[in-house]
Amino acid sequence: MLLRLEAGGDIAALVRNANARSLVVSISPALDPLAMAQARAAIGPLAVELAPARRLNAVFPTETAAAAHIDAAVEFLDQARSTTGQLLDIA
Repeated sequence: MLLRLEAGGDIAALVRNANARSLVVSISPALDPLAMAQARAAIGPLAVELAPARRLNAVFPTETAAAAHIDAAVEFLDQARSTTGQLLDIA
């Protein structure tokens, strides 16, 4: 399941309220530097919290990232059954 974290969003609430076995969070490049750092830092601990019942991964696209590259990364993470807590930067 693809989740989108936009500016002003709460990553912990977003993830905890989602109900799917595989969660992939797309982090908006419009986040301020502090919010971006908080989102990056939260993925690992949230993945541990959800395991083993659910998996959590994230993609961090730049503003110039191609939509096809973002979609491919999301699809990969969603299908990678033994992968959780991973962060992919998409340029």
